[in-house]
Amino acid sequence: MEIAQIEAIVFEELKNIAPEMEPIELDRDEDLREEMDIDSMDFMILMVALGKRLGITIPDQDHHLLTSLNNVLGYLQEKVAQN
Repeated sequence: MEIAQIEAIVFEELKNIAPEMEPIELDRDEDLREEMDIDSMDFMILMVALGKRLGITIPDQDHHLLTSLNNVLGYLQEKVAQN
C-alpha cells in the first residue's frame, strides 16, 4: 500500500474523531493529540480504527511511538509492509 493511501485513511479517521479539524493543516512533527485536542480515549479509538482499516494490529505498548502525524504515518507504513 502506498503512503498516499495510508495518509488518506489516516485523514479520514482523524476527521471521524475531530470533524472540526482539517488534518491537512496539522503540523506533521508536533504532538498529534495536542494538535487535534483529543484525549487518550479518542486516541485509542483512532488507533483501533486505523488498525481495522489497514488490517493490522497496533499494540498498546506501541502507542508511545505514535506522537506525531509523521510518526503515525511511518509506523503504519512499516506495519502494513510487514503484513
